Amino acid sequence: MKKNTLVITGIAASLALLVACSDEVTEVTNVSEMVSLDTVKKFKELPKCEEETEGSVMYVKDSAKVYVCTGDGWTRMNGKDGEKGDKGDKGDKGANGAAGDDGASCTAKQTKDKTGFDIVCDGKTVGTVKNGEDGKGGDKGDKGPDGTSGTSCSAKANKDKTGFDILCGGKTVGTIKNGEDGEDGDDCTLTEGENGQIIVKCGEESVTLFKASCGVATYDPATQFCSNDKKVYPLCHKALGGLEPYLNPDGTYNVQGYFCDSSDLLVSLCVTSPYDYTTQFCSNRSIYSRCSSIAEGLAENVLKEDGSYDGMIYFCSEKGVLYEKCAGSPYDPDLQFCDKSEENPQVVAKCGGQTYEIKTQWCVNGQIESSIACCVKEGQNDKWCEGHPNSLYDIRNQFCDTRDGQPYKFTEITVKGDSGKVIYSETWMAQNLNYAGTGADESACIDCETIGRFYTWPAAMSYCPDGWRLPTMAEFAALNNAVDDGQRMLKLKVNYGWSPAGTDEYGFSLMQSSYMMDVSQTEVKSDGMRAALFWTSSPRTEQQISRNDAHYVIYNNESYSDNANSVDIGFPVRCIKDKN
Repeated sequence: MKKNTLVITGIAASLALLVACSDEVTEVTNVSEMVSLDTVKKFKELPKCEEETEGSVMYVKDSAKVYVCTGDGWTRMNGKDGEKGDKGDKGDKGANGAAGDDGASCTAKQTKDKTGFDIVCDGKTVGTVKNGEDGKGGDKGDKGPDGTSGTSCSAKANKDKTGFDILCGGKTVGTIKNGEDGEDGDDCTLTEGENGQIIVKCGEESVTLFKASCGVATYDPATQFCSNDKKVYPLCHKALGGLEPYLNPDGTYNVQGYFCDSSDLLVSLCVTSPYDYTTQFCSNRSIYSRCSSIAEGLAENVLKEDGSYDGMIYFCSEKGVLYEKCAGSPYDPDLQFCDKSEENPQVVAKCGGQTYEIKTQWCVNGQIESSIACCVKEGQNDKWCEGHPNSLYDIRNQFCDTRDGQPYKFTEITVKGDSGKVIYSETWMAQNLNYAGTGADESACIDCETIGRFYTWPAAMSYCPDGWRLPTMAEFAALNNAVDDGQRMLKLKVNYGWSPAGTDEYGFSLMQSSYMMDVSQTEVKSDGMRAALFWTSSPRTEQQISRNDAHYVIYNNESYSDNANSVDIGFPVRCIKDKN
């Protein structure tokens, strides 16, 4: 036999052509319209085959056969008569035809996406029957339940007399070809069941189709229902305590407020979302996982008997253990821990699976090590810090100036562009220089712990620690261009005496400093300026040299600028790390 091929759209068409899966109809191709097929229970109930009905197609249920009205009357769509072959016995249908193979037995199975049915003949998928969309009744076809308009179809013998062309709405939508000679295949029968079911049986195989449709999908009225939103929902048979009045006797419910969970239980939606009531619960308008045990240190009463808890404070790990959130956020307890040593708790990665004190320890290659070291002054031993506790420093964000055993904070500033490419990367001191030097007339101190010392320009040029240097005016400008957010440099904030240090995003920690007119007299001159000023190492012009001036920069919370002034005036110093 020829291989069966079938491409159909519409439930009505599927019922018409499934019965043709025996040896008599072996190929159906290019069917794309919505097809309907009139049926009668018995052959004798067929209407008269007259000139005005010639070409119409009817399905007879008791014999599971399809007939077409031709000039010779009602003609069964069957195999063509064959002539006597060289080999083989007399065929069942031909006069002396060659014996052929059995016809194919076909069944229909619902597609994976549930939008129709695959037609399977001899174990192979030969075509797909897709569900129709909503439509109004056609001019001649009857309207199905929420179904697509039916189209009046007829059949005419094709030009080469090998079968029949199917015409729907005046268009040829497919061809039913005659089968080759052979024995009868298993006939298909259609049985109407309850709730709009159609049971199609071909041989020993059977499949159940549903005439009930909802939007673009069909559904089983025995287990599902179609809601007003034209979507299919499962019927429910029991309700959560207190929700019994909201479950209708027929198993339907208001899908805007309720859903049927996996255990066939009617539950209220969590705002607008369904969830698995057996493993989840709704609290504070959010869905959380139920928990089975609590972490060490938590009170037992924070976990209720049903596994629920306050989702605003606690969370359930993947292993079903309840933990307290860290600053309002869940985390992975196997890989992270919540450090509460600071005012604002933070999530920290474990080191080799262990927690540690982040104030004094850090993780190096999976090992926990102390992050606190002693900044030893040149010529002193490790006991230096016993008498100078301020020389203890954190090596993660500070460096040691061995000239006087004084540590300084630093900040690594890296900025990326819109494409993710790094456009700026430099390391700056995060506090002002406080090295006294050797010249009494080169620097002065008023509030060294807060704003460092004030230096003359010659001293500033040579007093940065080893590995660091005085930045140029261009380097200050590059920093500001990189962090500028279009709001007049507000990212590099100047902190005044009543403001805490280190509040800006990049940890640059600018402090109001102003300048000193004479470092030898320690007289502070502010001129009412609420700003931070720094010397730069930019080359001086001939005019500046003649006037004994040098460049400096000015930061305030409104702008960044540069200027020049006498090299003998005292300005603070901020150093940049030397990459050379």
